[in-house]
Formats: sequence, C-alpha cells, structure tokens
Amino acid sequence: MRVLLVEDNPDHVELVRAALERVGASKVYVAGDVPSAKEFMEKESVDLVLLDLKLPKADGFSLLSWVRTASGLSGLPVVVLTTSVHPQDMKMAYEQGATGYVVKPTRFEELVRTMDQVMRLWSPGG
Repeated sequence: MRVLLVEDNPDHVELVRAALERVGASKVYVAGDVPSAKEFMEKESVDLVLLDLKLPKADGFSLLSWVRTASGLSGLPVVVLTTSVHPQDMKMAYEQGATGYVVKPTRFEELVRTMDQVMRLWSPGG
C-alpha cells in the first residue's frame, strides 16, 4: 500500500512512518504542507492519505476539500490523523469528506495498532 503522510512535525513523521512500515505499508511518502501534497498527488498515485489538520501555509481542511473536488482523486481515502480532539474539527472533517478521523495515540505501540487498523480498513480491496 502506498501512503501519503501529510505532516509537518518531523517527530510525528518518523513515528508514523515507522508504524506504517511495521504493519506493511510498501511505500510512505511525506509532504510537509498542503502545496507540496497537492503537487505530489498531481504527479503520483497513492492508495491512502493520512492528513494532519494543523499544517503551515494552509490547514488540512483545505487539502481535504481539494482532494474531494480534484479529477481522479475524489474517491481516494483520506484519513485525518491529528492531535485534535475537538468535536468541531471532527465534524468539519467528515463534512468535507474525510474517510476517517483518528486522534494520534501517545504511545508508539498504540500508534502501530492504530495504523494496522487504518491499513486494514482502507487498503484497496480492504
């Protein structure tokens, strides 16, 4: 499974990448902001996007809206992976077409279990 992780925090990138690789992601790409993610998705194909909401330049909601209206991407699973536990963020994410909403676990083993569930639920044919 090819995953695009849209995340600007280097520590979170390292942890999520390690968790994804442990549960079988074949390739993990990283974009640190919305413009980079858009540019990447216009050129490359991925099976899943993991999207942080708090990003520099533009928030994750703007990327989510773009994916849902972009030609050829509207059906792409986009799972919000964030530290935000605010109900309004969750509501807005689903209103804008998020496939799922996951609060980042604080322990690595919990993150591995969470990424395993995400991969099983939203893998092609999963």
